[in-house]
Amino acid sequence: MKGAYLLGLCIEGHLALRIGRLGCQVFAPGEYLYVGSAWGGIGARLLRHARRRAGPDHPLLPLLEARFPDHRGEKRALFWHIDHLLEAAPVRLVAAWWQAGAREEAWLKRLLKAGARPHPPGFGASDRRDGGHLLRFPHRRVTGLFPGAGSVSVR
Repeated sequence: MKGAYLLGLCIEGHLALRIGRLGCQVFAPGEYLYVGSAWGGIGARLLRHARRRAGPDHPLLPLLEARFPDHRGEKRALFWHIDHLLEAAPVRLVAAWWQAGAREEAWLKRLLKAGARPHPPGFGASDRRDGGHLLRFPHRRVTGLFPGAGSVSVR
């Protein structure tokens, strides 16, 4: 299944983190969304994001494994900006939404129109100039924006 997905993150404390070419970035506590696409398969991508290379996996992993039992989604290297953030201890992956055939650009536009704000600029968007794919946005508002999307949540 190919398409777009959202990750719901909770950052539970102030965090300063080096993110590839973006350099050191500061993240305030709160709720964030990451908008991505998986043209190689949504299940494997979501499972990959829910695993940590070091430390305990994210609490969402068992729910994603139940939804995508035939996918592996291993994380051998930190490749994308989001990989670096998801490895940090005060960050928890708590929700995911996905939809086959959806385009991340359309989902990003819908979230921006609903009031989401990119932070930090350029995060997850080194290959494009659309502001960034990590957004400050309350998770409770997502379901109404993407009624046809599949989802799991630990909240």
